[in-house]
Amino acid sequence: MSAPPPGLPRPNPRSKRISIASHGICVSTTDEATIAIRALAERQHGVVARRQLIAQGIGIGLIEDRVRSGHLVPLHNGVFALGHERIGVRGEAMAAVLASGPTAVLSHASAAALWGIRGSRGRIEVTRTSGHRKPHGVWLHQTRALPPEDVTTHARIPVTSIERTVRDMAARLDARQLEHMLVEADRSGSLSWPTLHEVLDRPGGWKGAGRVRRVARQVDPRATETRSPTEVDFLALCRKAGLPLPHVNVLVEGKLVDFHWPTARLVVETDSYSYHGDRPAFERDHESTIKLTIAGYRVLRVTHGILESDPKPFMGLVRQALGGQSPRTSLRS
Repeated sequence: MSAPPPGLPRPNPRSKRISIASHGICVSTTDEATIAIRALAERQHGVVARRQLIAQGIGIGLIEDRVRSGHLVPLHNGVFALGHERIGVRGEAMAAVLASGPTAVLSHASAAALWGIRGSRGRIEVTRTSGHRKPHGVWLHQTRALPPEDVTTHARIPVTSIERTVRDMAARLDARQLEHMLVEADRSGSLSWPTLHEVLDRPGGWKGAGRVRRVARQVDPRATETRSPTEVDFLALCRKAGLPLPHVNVLVEGKLVDFHWPTARLVVETDSYSYHGDRPAFERDHESTIKLTIAGYRVLRVTHGILESDPKPFMGLVRQALGGQSPRTSLRS
């Protein structure tokens, strides 16, 4: 066999091409396969599925060679990490979705964590419409139908929409937890309130339906301006007590305050340790109280512990400061 003309690469005997007739795709057994596997893994947080590699024209024998050599590390049946198992939280989520089948999407608490609206410490949760194999360590939800509008991709992972995620979480959370989650969802900029109400009003019963509908309709958009869960709780207590809702996180006399009723010249500050947990913040808060008091404002301060354990006395003070009933008046149930 004669040598190739000058300037052209010598043929690589290991670069024999494999054709997958059903897909009409060809890749080489070495360089092109490596490039294809790496590109797919980079798009999927370091993980790939056997069915995806076959669809790209990579033969089963080559896949098995890569597994034996340690280049593909098995995570689930038919799902591999590229090179090592340290794939991170999103890699683990993507692997669970791939292992659950082509109709699977991240859902429930795992979806809420991916959207950044609630934490999750349990098993990875996945919803699918078909499939029989159950991946180890995955909390699998099987459903008859998953409308296309309930499915999207976030952070390059197939996932239930943020509105469907809220609905799926309804049965697990009480009203306050739902309110916090809805506030975070709205703050994220990904939530569509009309779409959420459409999802919630679909026919068919599901656990927690009434509760999440009530909370979704009661959550004031101004709650998204709050900076801590304690502030969210205080707004909810104001609504429950039938008090006029304040302005939230506004400047008063050049000081940023949590809640302000301009007509009554009343300011309420909710002190959460995570937001006021250092000495400079402590000093600034009290300096602000002194200046506002000198300027003619009444300043009431409350902690998360008070709102959590027995909010009635404090809410009575707020009512009194607003010119309403006495502090002994009980909150509406």
